[in-house]
Amino acid sequence: MIIGLQIIAIIFSFSMVYVAVLHYKRGEIGKSEIITWVGMWALALVVIVFPEILRKFASTFLVTRVFDLMVVAGFILVITMVSSAYLRTKKNEKKLEELVRRDALKKSK
Repeated sequence: MIIGLQIIAIIFSFSMVYVAVLHYKRGEIGKSEIITWVGMWALALVVIVFPEILRKFASTFLVTRVFDLMVVAGFILVITMVSSAYLRTKKNEKKLEELVRRDALKKSK
């Protein structure tokens, strides 16, 4: 039986798929990114509609509560995303610094 919170989560998941498709059509994200986002939201929909899958998965790793598993998975996801964003930012900083140096040397000549 689907409860109210599940209905809200399903609507949210479909909304996020729609937003991802809009960004793809505008050319703001690439093909691999749209596949990743739609895949993640499809996985979320499966977990929302069939929560027993997550309970079985949690018991496999000897986690007593599903919420604990979700918190740990959330931390892993957030740490991965933050470190990826940090590395991408550092790479862009180096490129920008090199560009500014080349431009300064060009203007000084």
